[in-house]
Amino acid sequence: MRAKPVGSVASAGQVAGATASPARALVLATISFTLSFAAWGLVGGLASVFTGLYRLTASETALLVAVPVLLGSLARLPMGMLTDRFGGRLVFTALLAFSSLAAFVVPMTGSYGSLLVAAFLIGMAGSSFAVGAAFVSRWTPPARQGTALGIYGLGTMGQSLAVFVGPLVAARLGWEAVFRGTSVVLLAWAVAYFLLARNPPHAARPASVAAMAAVLRRAPTAWLLGAFYFLTFGGFVAFSIYLPTLLRAEFGLAPADAGLRAAGFVVLATLMRPLGGWLADRIGGAQVLSWVFGGVALFSLLLTWPSMVPFTVGALGCAMLMGLGNGAVFKLVPEHFPKDTGTVTGLVGALGGLGGFFPPLLLGVFHDRLGAIWPGFLLLSATALALRAANQRVFRPGDIAWTQSLPVAARQALERVRAGAWAALVTATLAAAIVVGSRNLQHFDAALVGYTFATLFAAFGISYRYAMWLQRPPTRMYWRRGWQAFFSRRSLAGNTVSLGRRALLEFAGNSYIFRRGRLRGLAHWLIMWGCLVAAAITFPLVWGWIHFETVPGDLHMYRTFVFGIAVQDFPVESALAFVIFHGLVWSAFLVIAGVMLAFRRRMIDHGAVAVQQFGQDILPLLLLFAISVTGLMLTASYTWMRGYAYEFLAILHAATVIVTLIWLPFGKLFHVFQRPAQLGVGFYKDAGARDQQASCRRCGQPYASQLMVRDLTTVEQELGFRYELAAGGHYQDVCPRCRRALFGLAQGALWQQYLNERQDSGRG
Repeated sequence: MRAKPVGSVASAGQVAGATASPARALVLATISFTLSFAAWGLVGGLASVFTGLYRLTASETALLVAVPVLLGSLARLPMGMLTDRFGGRLVFTALLAFSSLAAFVVPMTGSYGSLLVAAFLIGMAGSSFAVGAAFVSRWTPPARQGTALGIYGLGTMGQSLAVFVGPLVAARLGWEAVFRGTSVVLLAWAVAYFLLARNPPHAARPASVAAMAAVLRRAPTAWLLGAFYFLTFGGFVAFSIYLPTLLRAEFGLAPADAGLRAAGFVVLATLMRPLGGWLADRIGGAQVLSWVFGGVALFSLLLTWPSMVPFTVGALGCAMLMGLGNGAVFKLVPEHFPKDTGTVTGLVGALGGLGGFFPPLLLGVFHDRLGAIWPGFLLLSATALALRAANQRVFRPGDIAWTQSLPVAARQALERVRAGAWAALVTATLAAAIVVGSRNLQHFDAALVGYTFATLFAAFGISYRYAMWLQRPPTRMYWRRGWQAFFSRRSLAGNTVSLGRRALLEFAGNSYIFRRGRLRGLAHWLIMWGCLVAAAITFPLVWGWIHFETVPGDLHMYRTFVFGIAVQDFPVESALAFVIFHGLVWSAFLVIAGVMLAFRRRMIDHGAVAVQQFGQDILPLLLLFAISVTGLMLTASYTWMRGYAYEFLAILHAATVIVTLIWLPFGKLFHVFQRPAQLGVGFYKDAGARDQQASCRRCGQPYASQLMVRDLTTVEQELGFRYELAAGGHYQDVCPRCRRALFGLAQGALWQQYLNERQDSGRG
C-alpha cells in the first residue's frame, strides 16, 4: 500500500508562509543541490592545476580527488538524520554557508597538506543530496514523489558543470577566482534559500538520534534500498570517474574523445533520472527496478566485448538504466519510511556514494592480476540479477497489490507502459545482437539496411502485442498455470518428454490443423515450413550473423562463417552448395503451394467464403505469394536472363518483404507467434485431470477440475463479471448441463408469466 503524506519536522524559526508550495520547495532544493554539487566537484575538476602547482604524483592526485568525494558520501547519513530532526530549511542553509566557507579557504592554502584539509571540508557539499531529498519528499504528495525526486536529481549535473566550466574559468581568471566566486554564490544563495524556503506546514515530533539509529538497526529493507542505490548511483559515479581512463587504456582513444564519451554517459544517465521517478509514480518503483536490474544484467555483458561498438551500446544502455534506477529507488524510500525519510535517504545516499569507489578498484585488481577487466563486468551482471531477485521478493508484491487497486483505465495504461518496456528491451537486445553478431557491423551488408529496420520494427510491434496478450486475465492465468504444471516436481521429467512430443506433433506437424481437414492441414504445413526455412536463411544473412567467403588460394571452395567464426568449407559446385544457395527457392515453392491450397479452400468452401475478410484472410496470402514470386523472379533473372530487370525486381522484392514485416504485428499472421505459448495449455489440462474434480451444486456430478473452476471464477472477477449466486457460491459451481437446464427453466418461467399476465388482462 502506498504511504500517506507525513508532515516534516518543524525547525526553529520556521515560518509557515502562505505562498509556500511543493513546486517552490522543489525549485529551491534543486538549485541548492546543483550549486552544492558544483562546489563538490571543483577539486576534481581542477586536479590538473594542483598537480602542476604542487608537483603531485599520481597517487597524491588520486587522494586529493577522492577525499571530498569520500566525505560527501559518508556525511549523507548524519546530514539526513539532522534533516529529519531539524527540518530541511535550517540544515540546508547551514550546509550552504559551511560549503561557502570551505570554498573560500581553498585559495588560502599554501601546501599539499593544507589543500587536503580544505578539500576534506568542501566535501561536505556532497552530503547535500540527503538534505534536499528529505526536504522535497516531505513537501510532495506520495503520488508524485518519484517525479519530484527525479527532477531534484538533475542537480547532479552541477558536478559536471564544475568539471567542464571550472578549468575554462581558471584559464582566464585564475583558479583562485573560481573558488572565491563559488564561495560568494553559495553564501548569497544560502541567504536567499533561508528567506524563501519553508518547511512543510505539517509538523511532526522530532525523533531522537537513538530512535533514528534504531530504524537502521531494525529495518533491513533500508539496507536493501542502499544496496539498490549502491549499484545504480554507484555504477553511475564509477563510470563517470573511471570511463575516460578505461576508454584510453582499452581502446586507445585520445583524452578529448574519451572525455566527450564519458560526458555523454553522464548526461544520459542524469536526464533519465526524472523519467525513472515519473515511471515509478505510475507503475511503482519496484517494477521499474525490476526492469533496471534485468537490463543492466544484459547490457553489462556487452561491456565484456573488446570492441568499441558493443562496448558503447552496453555503456549507454547501462547509463539509461542506472539513471532510471536512481529515480526509482528514492520513490521507495518515502513510501516505506515516511517518518524517517532523511535518515534512510542518508543511508541509501551514503552507500550509493561509496559504490562509486568499489568498481574502479575492482577493475584495477582484475587488470593487474588477470590482465583483463571483463570479469568485473560479469560480476556486475551477476550482482544486478541478485538484486533483481531481492527486489522481486521484498518490494514488488506491494506494487502488485497497489496496481490491482487502481481504476480500470489506470491499469490499462500501466499494461501499455509495461508492454512498451518489454518491446523496447527486446528491440534493443536484437539491435545489440546484430551489432555483436556481425562483428561491429563488419559483415553487415548496408544494402540490406531496409530489411534490418523492418525487422526491428516488427520485433517491437510483435513483442508489444505479445506482452499485451499475455497480460489479459485469461491468457495470464493459462500462462502461469501452464508453467506451474510443467515445473511440478512430481512430473517434471514426464512433462519434458511430453513437451518434446507436443512440439513435434502439434507445432512441427500441425496435427491440430490436420484434424480439421487434410488439405487444410497440408496448406498450413506448407506455408509454415516455407516461411520458417526462409526466415532461418534470410535473417542471419541480413543481420550479418552468417556470411560466406572464398577460401584463400582456392577459388573453388567456399568457407562459412557464423558470428565471424569459420565453421565449414565446401566446394562451390557441390550438392551441398546447391541446396544451401537455393534454400530460398525451395521455401518459395513450399509457400506458393500452400497459398494455392488455401485459396482453393476459400473459393470452394461455402462456409469459409461466408466469413472470410480481405484483411484477415486474403491479404496475408497475397503478401506471402508476392514475396515468393518476386524472390523466384530474382533467381530467374540472375540465373537465366543475365540480370535482366534485376534492380527493379530487387526493389520490388524488398518492398514486399518490408511491408510484410511491418504488417506482421497487426495482421492475422501474428497468431504464428502465439501458437507456441499455447503448448502450456495441454499441461494445464493434464494437471486438472489429476486434480480433484468439482461436483455440480445442482446434480452432484463431477464436471471439471476444482483448479479450473477456481481459476475461471478468478478471471471472471478480474474482468468485472459478477456471477455470484444469491444463496452463496458462484455460477461456475454449476455444471454446463445444469446451466442449460436452468436457462431453459428461466425462459419457461418468463414465458409462463407472460401468458398469465395476458390471460388476466383478457379476463379484465
